Amino acid sequence: MNWYAFAVGIITAMLIMGHFKRTGMERGRLAYPLLLASFPCYYFAFALYGRDMSALGLELLTSLVFLALVWWAIRASRRLAASLIALGCLLHGGYDAFHQFLFLNPGTPAWWPEFCGAVDMILGGYLVYLAIRAPALNAAQTRYGALLPSNGERDCEM
Repeated sequence: MNWYAFAVGIITAMLIMGHFKRTGMERGRLAYPLLLASFPCYYFAFALYGRDMSALGLELLTSLVFLALVWWAIRASRRLAASLIALGCLLHGGYDAFHQFLFLNPGTPAWWPEFCGAVDMILGGYLVYLAIRAPALNAAQTRYGALLPSNGERDCEM
């Protein structure tokens, strides 16, 4: 195991969460879903770099799971959306851990599973925490609203 890549992944996840929180993007509807949607793109790039079109096809096929979760989360209630994105991050962390056993993508750096897996698992755990704290509202109330409420909304609606 590459401990340096794992540590850098943890730091990266913390920086992402801090940035999203500090800039208010965390309360936005699209920040975490679009972040999850970007994760498969790295594997696309690795397959292209490795010039392996069969790996690219498999990566594209696998990405449909994550893109479906993103699509569903964007249309869901706050709690469900945070739960779906958390599930997607945790599933992607598992995908990183077992990727080498599923199929070979020759462009993937040797350190990538530890780095990306750490990012995915930390973000997924944080989103589970946020999902638990989010009020349960129906999709009509949050269609164009925030993924997570502001502190005032959270206190009033729980």
